Amino acid sequence: MILSKALSSRPKNIATPPTWTRPELVSTLGLQSASGQTVSAETANNVATAYRCVNIISDDIAKMPLQTFTSRRSGDIDRLRANAFQQNIAYRLEKKPNRWQTPFQFKKRVITWLLHYGNAYVWKPPRSGNELWILSSNVTYPVFDPAGNLWYLTRFRSSTRDEPIPSEEILHLMINSDETGFLGRGVIRYARDTIGRQMSAHAMQNTLYKSGLSAAGILWLNGESKPEQRKKVREMYEETMSGADNADRIAVLDKTISKFEPITMKPTDVQFLQGMQQNDAEIANFYGLPLHKLNMGKQSYESNAQQQLDYLTTTLDPYAVQWEEAAALKWLSEAEQEYTYFRFERSVLLRSDPKSRGDYLNGAINNGRMSPNEARQIEDRTADKSPAANKLYMPVNIKPMSVFDAKTQGVPDES
Repeated sequence: MILSKALSSRPKNIATPPTWTRPELVSTLGLQSASGQTVSAETANNVATAYRCVNIISDDIAKMPLQTFTSRRSGDIDRLRANAFQQNIAYRLEKKPNRWQTPFQFKKRVITWLLHYGNAYVWKPPRSGNELWILSSNVTYPVFDPAGNLWYLTRFRSSTRDEPIPSEEILHLMINSDETGFLGRGVIRYARDTIGRQMSAHAMQNTLYKSGLSAAGILWLNGESKPEQRKKVREMYEETMSGADNADRIAVLDKTISKFEPITMKPTDVQFLQGMQQNDAEIANFYGLPLHKLNMGKQSYESNAQQQLDYLTTTLDPYAVQWEEAAALKWLSEAEQEYTYFRFERSVLLRSDPKSRGDYLNGAINNGRMSPNEARQIEDRTADKSPAANKLYMPVNIKPMSVFDAKTQGVPDES
């Protein structure tokens, strides 16, 4: 209802575009994998590795504050503070994106849509008090009208037809672009066979446990029997031997059954467990997640610390940088773009590692990048009252070449 009202509040001078043919979008029903399993955003969550990959990446992006900065003069950078009265863009990004969601919930949902479907759409309607809304990626897509203008068509729950929205109002995040460069593809589209194999492996495990790990086989009956008799014997055997509670039970068969021939396949004989582990590693690779974050692989503290840095720069940064650039183009006027920009505060991801955080703050203070009070603010500590705590410091044992006597040709006097 609220989104429909926002749509109807568009200025009247914007013409309604014609109707286009809907492109092939990944529906919530999912994609068929080679293993026969249907892989969707919902069914993939049943595979622990896929579930954890999406949650770890979306959680890490969501917990980084998306802050607004202004720089009207070179070297003069100020952070734009959230203003509840004005409900400025800083307030929407750091306090309340819309009337129902927190910034964490909002950013996490955007990245989840992006990972699953390859596209995420954030709508900022005009005359809406800067409120930000997330459009469903499985019913939203970009199109061009005959004049070459870009629009986005979406379908709200309260509507039975596609509603057009001008591209100026949409922030579009995208991964794995198709050949047109305007529509992305989700990770599930590429990883569906691997996820499907893992789903099949889990289904096989469940079947084994359900049958009490009893072997499949052939029962040989004395003489000829009718279909009803064969069905009854089969049901009696399955009732006795199936289920975890019946594991290792002894089957007692009467003279009706002359022979039982088991058909066995031990999981270890086909490297079943190794295959499942390989599937997990492949799924993590599709998402760009290091194995140590999934409690797999090497667990050395030093190597994991290095992998964490690599994870920040190669996995998370592409999502963060894309959002920062798109936000500047969509949420700022051309005049504001000259001196305003957005940045995710990446340093919050170091808070779980006191050693790395301490090294970072010490280096920033000792090299003049940060004052002691700025470092205390990061640690949520009260500022020191001393004026010296607001100054910048740097080592004094290094001097510029200009202080040397020109007569010595740049070589300082040993005295």
